[in-house]
Amino acid sequence: MIEISQILLSFILFSLIITVPVNIFNYKMFVNKKFFNLDIASFNLILNCNILLLMSILPISLRLYNTLFIFSYLIIFIYIYFIKNFKFNLLKNFIQFISIFFIIFFIISTNVASELNLGWDAKYFYYIKALFFVEGQNFYDLNKFENIYHPHLGSFLWAFYWELLPSKIEYIGRLFYVFITCFSIFYVCHKDLKYSLMSNIIFVSLMFLFYKYERFSGLQEILIFSFLVITSKFYSKILNINNKYFIIFSILLCNLILWFKAEGIIYAIIMIMLLNLNNKVFFKEKIYINLSFLFIFFLKYLIYEISNNVMLEKTGHPYSINYFLDLNYQFIIYKLKFIMSYLAYYILNNIFFISGILILLILNFQKKKDAYIKIINFYFILNIIFIISAYLFRDVEIEYSIRTTMERVIFTSSGFYVFLIINYFKSLNTNS
Repeated sequence: MIEISQILLSFILFSLIITVPVNIFNYKMFVNKKFFNLDIASFNLILNCNILLLMSILPISLRLYNTLFIFSYLIIFIYIYFIKNFKFNLLKNFIQFISIFFIIFFIISTNVASELNLGWDAKYFYYIKALFFVEGQNFYDLNKFENIYHPHLGSFLWAFYWELLPSKIEYIGRLFYVFITCFSIFYVCHKDLKYSLMSNIIFVSLMFLFYKYERFSGLQEILIFSFLVITSKFYSKILNINNKYFIIFSILLCNLILWFKAEGIIYAIIMIMLLNLNNKVFFKEKIYINLSFLFIFFLKYLIYEISNNVMLEKTGHPYSINYFLDLNYQFIIYKLKFIMSYLAYYILNNIFFISGILILLILNFQKKKDAYIKIINFYFILNIIFIISAYLFRDVEIEYSIRTTMERVIFTSSGFYVFLIINYFKSLNTNS
C-alpha cells in the first residue's frame, strides 16, 4: 500500500513538469476554452528538463533546491489551474482524458518497482553518478569518478526525484523515465485532447508491445528514444504550420540529447541536419539553428573544461585516427559481414524499426512521398550510416561490441519512426 501511494504521489509530481510554466505565457488557450494542450505540455517537458540541466551544473547540493523547485511549481500550478482559470467541467474532462495515460504509467511503474535489478551500464556508471548527487555532491565532484566521460543528465534526473520524496526510494527516480516515455508515446498518438478510442488503443498497444523492464533499469537509451519520438511529431508540425516554437524547442531538445549519452552528439547532429534539409524552414532560420547548435555544443565543451571532467571526444572512447588509417580492405569486409548480419537481426527484432522501414518502403513505392516522408527517408539513410560507421571504425573486438550494444542502438534510433507508424495506421482506419 505504501508503494502504491508512492507511485501515485510521484505521478502528481511528475505531472507538474508538463503542466507549467509555459502556460503562464499562453492565456489564449483558456480563452479558446482549452484547459490543457499537448503541444504546450511537450514544451513544458523540454523547457523544464533544460532548467534541470542548468541546475545540475550549478555548484550547489541537490538537497538545497529540489524541494523548493517542486514547491514553486506546485504553487504556479494551483494558481493557473485552480485560481485564475478554474472551470470544473474542463478539469473533469481533462482528468478523464489522461486516465488511460495514468493507468499505463501505474501498471509499468508497479513492475519497475518490483524489479530492482539495474542494467550493466546503469549499475557501473549512471547509478554511481546519481549517488553523487543524492549524497550532497554536485557536478564538479564527478571528476572523482573514474568513468567521468559518461554524460550526467540522466543520472541527475534519476537523483532529483530519488531525493525528492521523504522515503528516498531509488526507483522513484527511474519512474520519471517511465513518465517521460509514456508521455512521448501518448503525445504522438493524440492529435488534441478530444477523446479518441483509436488513439487510446494505439497508445496502449504500443506501450505493451515495446515494454521490457530492461528499458527502465537505469539505462539512458530510453530517454533519447522518448525525445526522438517527440521530435518526430515536431518535424511534422514544422512542415505543416512552420511554427517557430517547434523549431526552438527542437533545438532545446537536441541540447538535452547531448547530455544523456556520449552518442547523443550524433543524434543531435542528425536532427539539426534534418532541419537544414527541411524546405519549410527559411534560410535565415537555418542560420540561427546552426549557430544555436554550435553554441550549445561548445558550451558543453566549455563546461566540461571548467569542471575538469573529461568529454568522450577527448578520452575513454574506442575511436582513433590511427585505427581509421590502418583499416584495410579485407578487414573492412570482415567487419561488415558481422555488422550487416547483426544489423538485420536486431532490426527484425525491433517492432518500431522494422515497422518504420516497411511503412517507409510502402509509401515510397506508392509514390506518396510528401515532405514528411522525405524527412524520414533522410533520417533512415543518416541513421544507417551512423550505425555502420560506429562499429566499422570502433577499435574493439567486433562481435563482442555488436552483441553487447547494437540492440540498444537500434532501439534508441527507432524512436523517430513511431509517429510515422501511428499516422500510417490511423490513415488506414480513415480510408476504411
